[in-house]
Parts: sequence; C-alpha cells; structure tokens
Amino acid sequence: MNIQKDELIIKLIRQDLKHNQLIKGLDNLDLDAGHRHHMGIMGLVKRLMEVPEHLENDFLGTYMGYMDRCLDYPISSLGEELRELAEEGYEGLNKLFYLKSQSENDQ
Repeated sequence: MNIQKDELIIKLIRQDLKHNQLIKGLDNLDLDAGHRHHMGIMGLVKRLMEVPEHLENDFLGTYMGYMDRCLDYPISSLGEELRELAEEGYEGLNKLFYLKSQSENDQ
C-alpha cells in the first residue's frame, strides 16, 4: 500500500490531535500528562514537510494553534471528527510556507 505524502501528513496530524485530546483532558484533571507523554509527531510532520530552519518557530506556533483546538471536537475512538481540523491544519501550514516564501522573494 502506497500513501501519498500529503495524506500521510494529514493522518499524522489527526493522530496528534487525538493524542492531544487525551493529554489536555488529563491535564484538565490535574494529572500533568503533557510533559510525560510526548509522542514526537510534530517533529515527524516538520521533517516530512521539509520545514526550513528559519521557519521552525512559525511552524511551531501554527501547528500548536491547531493542537489547541482539539478539545473543540468530540472525542471518539477513531478520531474521525478530527479529520477536518487535520486537513485545515495541513492547509494552514502549507499556506504559511507559501506566504513566507513569497515575502522572502519580494525582498
């Protein structure tokens, strides 16, 4: 089975959103799970999207902005409700890189 790179990235983002629902839920119960259960999915997404070093902070801010919205969606066993947010996140990251590259080319 071959999977397109963009589809893989969206699936990874969706899994990270689902994981963040769990972590944020545990944190809301004062169980301090955030620092103990890091999966490193964001790093994989960053590598797959080939984020240049000078855009890492912009990537981090944008990516985490989408992660912060995960609790706005219902929690389910497969995380299917998060697909739309994962796609939106992927498009948002692509748009960020496009706008930054255009800005740099204009200078």
